Amino acid sequence: MLGVLTLLFRVRSRPVRRDAEGASRASESLSPVSTPGWSMGVEQDRRPNPRENGASGGASTISPTAADPRLAAGQTVGDQAFGVLMAYLCFLLAVIVFAADPMEASATRVAEGSGLSPLLQHPAMLVHPPVIFLGYALWTIPFALAAAALVSGRSKEGWICQARPWALTAWCILGIGILVGADWAYEELGWGGYWGWDPVEDGSLLPWLTGTALIHALMTWQHCQTLKKSTIGLTIATFALCNFATFLTRSGVFSSLHAFSQSSIGWLFLVLMIGLAVGGIVGVVWRREMLAPGRSLRSALSREALVLLGVLALLLLAVTVLIGTISSALSVLITGRAVLVGPAFYNSVLAPVGLLLILIAAATPLLRWGRGPDRAQTAWLIGSTCIGLAISAAAAWMGVRQPAALAVAALVGLAVTAFIGAVLLDGKRRAPSRPAWGAWLALRGGRRQYAGFVIHLGLVLLAVGVAGSSLGKHEQDFQLAEGQVGEWAGHRIRVAEARQRELPDRVAAEAVLEFSRPGRRSMTLVPAQHYHTLQRQWTTGVAIGSTWSGDLYTILHGRAPDGRLSLTFVENPLMRWLWLGGAVMVLGTCLRLWPARRRSSRRRTAERAARTSQSQPVHPRGAVPPPIARPGRATSARPALSRRT
Repeated sequence: MLGVLTLLFRVRSRPVRRDAEGASRASESLSPVSTPGWSMGVEQDRRPNPRENGASGGASTISPTAADPRLAAGQTVGDQAFGVLMAYLCFLLAVIVFAADPMEASATRVAEGSGLSPLLQHPAMLVHPPVIFLGYALWTIPFALAAAALVSGRSKEGWICQARPWALTAWCILGIGILVGADWAYEELGWGGYWGWDPVEDGSLLPWLTGTALIHALMTWQHCQTLKKSTIGLTIATFALCNFATFLTRSGVFSSLHAFSQSSIGWLFLVLMIGLAVGGIVGVVWRREMLAPGRSLRSALSREALVLLGVLALLLLAVTVLIGTISSALSVLITGRAVLVGPAFYNSVLAPVGLLLILIAAATPLLRWGRGPDRAQTAWLIGSTCIGLAISAAAAWMGVRQPAALAVAALVGLAVTAFIGAVLLDGKRRAPSRPAWGAWLALRGGRRQYAGFVIHLGLVLLAVGVAGSSLGKHEQDFQLAEGQVGEWAGHRIRVAEARQRELPDRVAAEAVLEFSRPGRRSMTLVPAQHYHTLQRQWTTGVAIGSTWSGDLYTILHGRAPDGRLSLTFVENPLMRWLWLGGAVMVLGTCLRLWPARRRSSRRRTAERAARTSQSQPVHPRGAVPPPIARPGRATSARPALSRRT
């Protein structure tokens, strides 16, 4: 997978160089002035041009860097990044050959395999593992670009322009893998939740958190020339945490549903991660002058100030998850006893930090780079805050009592109103007399910017689902006989039938449950227990009734000695909003990555030639251009010599 991405990266950077050279040649051929030895203030290319040797006597050509110096810097960094990718591929090949030979003969002979684990026989498992590993592999390319820029000393924006699309793609794909894995856990494990803070789950979450911080740090570097050291450090840390996730899976140190048996592969990745951390620190210290910020923070209400606050919050959350993940292994190493941390440890940090991140995402559309909001933006910020507080008061009037839930309700109002305000203000600037047309022009002209704001709205919707399913969760156990009726959470539950079915690969013991509620449509759910004959293993088949207000999650545990069915009912409010938020984030990412409509090559060539000609002073025919002053050499004006007749 990484090899394919490496080839794609190499091919992706090829057309850029050809385009730059083509633009250079076109600008030469269309330029109205072509004089020997005059480079128009740019570095000359000393290679002879066979097209002009006869006509101009060896006129100098314009190098590809004349078209775009940042592009040339990006090309150089891209070539070195390709070397970094090849070096990492060599490391992976060495691991396969020497540490985990896939062709090694097995010590025991198996006449017939036991098949795939029943827990993995779910459609989500066709997507989750390859997507997760694709996300890990994609983070290698931003790391290679950052490492090449750090080693070569080229800190221009060329490598950032190349790294941002790859980083955003890696972030999106890794997020899709995490959401698909959460859906698998929700439907297959049968405990009523979707995230259990498992060590391997945490391993995939860590690079996603630092990658989120990295994407915003790249934007800040590009727009404001700040957070340079943080950007390099986050790039290296994200790639190192991808290798740390492999260590969690293959070391055998951590007890997890997703972990494999103990192997030396994991320790090789741990050593690589330590080497990356040490090398990153040394590199940042070595290039500290090159990575000095271009300007200071001008306003506490500027967009880069909130990005800095968000980066710190994401790092705090990542450090908390990392400490909770390795706490059991460290406690065994230090004290000889395993100390496990529960969900309360993570939630104590996740709740306040998550609310802060949602506040930052909600207010960002009404802020500007490099300065604070203007009067119109300030008015919209105040109005959005008032609308958010009104929505929170309405939620409290409807019976919501948890402070975190009320805060999320207020932030939803703030986020939606701020997004609308940003579009209207931008549209008013573009078309003052036609607001609707101006809003359309704003969305069309600033598609990539507003796609980022759509991602923020998706995060807010996801937070609604997380808050509702966490704070409003209600669970109760029942023992009901066939035909018996029970009451729970306003629902009337009737056990219509208890049956057993013979399937080709398993035996299913099912309970047919009828749910009814006054004023709502009734539903039938069929939870089950499955006995897989080949693996000789029982699994739980849950039944979920999903609506926009929440999920009814039913679990069948078995039959009691007196013949009654042992059941568990779980109410998870607003679960659909969690999946909807993830879908909106993916949609926003696709809109952000969708390429802009390209102009024709002839039009681009003409525009570049026009820009080049505008930068050249036009001299009369036969006139000699003035000499160019070089650093360290004074230019003296000599009197013109008249030709004797």
